[in-house]
Amino acid sequence: MHLSQPREEIRNAEPGTRHAKRARSMPLRGGLAWLLFCFVLLLPSVGHANEERGDPAARLLPGDSASEHWEFTARFESGHLLFVEFLITNIGLGERNAAAAWYLVTPEGKTHRTSNGRRARHWTLASDGLRLEIGASVLDLHAPAYQLHLDKKSMRVSLRLRPDPVAAWSEQAVLSGYAIDLLAAAVPIEGTLWGKGMKTPLLVKGTVAVTHSWSNEAGSSLIRRRVEFFSLQEENPFYGVELTAPNGTQAQWVMARPSGGEKYDSRSVEWALDGRAKELRESGYEVPATVRMKNGELEGQARLAPVLLRADPFIDIPRPFRFVVSTALDLRPRRVWALAPYELSFSSTTQKQAVLHLQGTGVTAVTFLNPMPPQP
Repeated sequence: MHLSQPREEIRNAEPGTRHAKRARSMPLRGGLAWLLFCFVLLLPSVGHANEERGDPAARLLPGDSASEHWEFTARFESGHLLFVEFLITNIGLGERNAAAAWYLVTPEGKTHRTSNGRRARHWTLASDGLRLEIGASVLDLHAPAYQLHLDKKSMRVSLRLRPDPVAAWSEQAVLSGYAIDLLAAAVPIEGTLWGKGMKTPLLVKGTVAVTHSWSNEAGSSLIRRRVEFFSLQEENPFYGVELTAPNGTQAQWVMARPSGGEKYDSRSVEWALDGRAKELRESGYEVPATVRMKNGELEGQARLAPVLLRADPFIDIPRPFRFVVSTALDLRPRRVWALAPYELSFSSTTQKQAVLHLQGTGVTAVTFLNPMPPQP
């Protein structure tokens, strides 16, 4: 994977400010931190044709609505699951704001949630763009191993993972204006987790998927819903995404390495979202009970059960401002994560071999930027 050359030092600085010393922490308290986070939590990624793909470093895009995020989806042998987002955005109060959000789900279904948000000049970005420090949240993307750290009263995390040797992405735009790099499809992750109520930090091992995306414009004009499936199996890594635009246009992409072999990459996969998850009945935000995928080489399905977590990024905004923010951004977002028992069958068009059957339990994430229109 290509790594960018060291960039000139731009540490939490306004454009034009260099070698800035780290200022004292000025957090965006409570609802304000989540306000910054929800501005960009669900924004799609608008790439530039001349940008190098597969580079995990921060791009610091110049657009007024520019943003980028790094997302981690992890499942551990202990039964815990962890969902993490790191974000940099020019949306909000000034430019180059940053935020991080963490969701830890215990085997019993209890959810621990926390976040950090900082305005420009009050968080740290390494000169090469590969390390972000946002209050108590730290993301280090230096080779050979990425690191995630969180040190708060309610949650503490310290994890390490080695990304795939080469990132994956669709050579053609998945949907007009959208791009996403898959830095890790399903790789080992290990370290410690602790949430409020646990006696001591827990040593954990598991599997994680990592994506990196970036945008120069608001996302609600490009995407209404995003459905992602992660196999989270190191031996059979699989990632799939289906996107629905506001006008109903749909696009898909899948990437897999069956039995650790050659990469399978296709945009010609038909997705069908069947039924509705019983736990979620909010109008416009219905989550499918089953995701089906099929083309000439691939056929499979994943059931979404049980639902692990439902998040409304606007929930922490004080009620008087919630409507104003939603209207101004044209956003009424939701995010849902569910375990996803799956079965997949691959057949090769280039080699004479038997059909390969795979099964396991992954994770499906369903993201709504706005509610879906009523079905006829």
